[in-house]
Amino acid sequence: MLKPYSGPARVVVGFDGSDDAFRALQHGIAEALERDAELVLVHAVDDTVLNSAWGVVFDPEEIKLGAASMLAKGVDDAVAAGIARGRVRTEVVLGNPAAALTRMSDQASLVVVGRQSNGPGEREYVGSTSVGVVGAAHCPVIVVSENDVRHEQRIGLIGVAVDTSARGAVALEWALSECQDHGGKVVVISVCRAPQGRWFSSGQPTPEQQQAAVEVTRARMTEMISEITEDFPGVDVTLEVPYGNPLDLLTARTEDLDMLVVEVHASFPTYSVGGLIRGLLSHGRCPIGVIRPKDAHGS
Repeated sequence: MLKPYSGPARVVVGFDGSDDAFRALQHGIAEALERDAELVLVHAVDDTVLNSAWGVVFDPEEIKLGAASMLAKGVDDAVAAGIARGRVRTEVVLGNPAAALTRMSDQASLVVVGRQSNGPGEREYVGSTSVGVVGAAHCPVIVVSENDVRHEQRIGLIGVAVDTSARGAVALEWALSECQDHGGKVVVISVCRAPQGRWFSSGQPTPEQQQAAVEVTRARMTEMISEITEDFPGVDVTLEVPYGNPLDLLTARTEDLDMLVVEVHASFPTYSVGGLIRGLLSHGRCPIGVIRPKDAHGS
């Protein structure tokens, strides 16, 4: 069940001056305006870079001054968009960026970060900061990219990935809550996973068997969804049950959504995320909303 949030209305944005960070800033500003929330722009300087491999020692105060100047431009953008200057603040911290944002997520409605790629082509691997934040944050996280498909206006549709084991139930609650508070519709996407691996190299399911599996999944999901949606009678909810590879199908679906919401089941001490989550963060074409059902609150 989605945990309630009783803290201050606050949107935290990780900002490092990159193209993806500027996209995160734009998204964070829009979220703060919609929620009438305080906006906090955070630049974290990883202390491991202060001492370079070449023996050069950087002055932390000089780095903080440079970061403050960069953040000031972000504040100007937020004020120009309509947020009162007194509702925007900045923080420059020394330390691991993911750890800093996770720490601040405990008293935040939402965290927004960019998903920089560190791969050689087509955004092959999403950066460690966004992965670290979604694996440990105490509130919902929205991960955005400069490469997200831009639509002239909001589509009004939030997708939620849910499976028959109820993984995604809390994500669905969050999406329903968001639509109830801010408008929009929800489409639940439950992928009927095609068999994979060397044991299935031959004798793949027939079209009839695939359709039967889809219908079984649809029946289970319909029952589960109906229990959750009882508390959100004003929100329009539809169900899609495609058959195939979850990453491929969900990634393709992101081009037609305002946001795709997923759950991440990461736990201490590694807070590692699964391949599906990492793949969506790397290749999704819309903002990816992520929530940890274990100990994260709603927004």
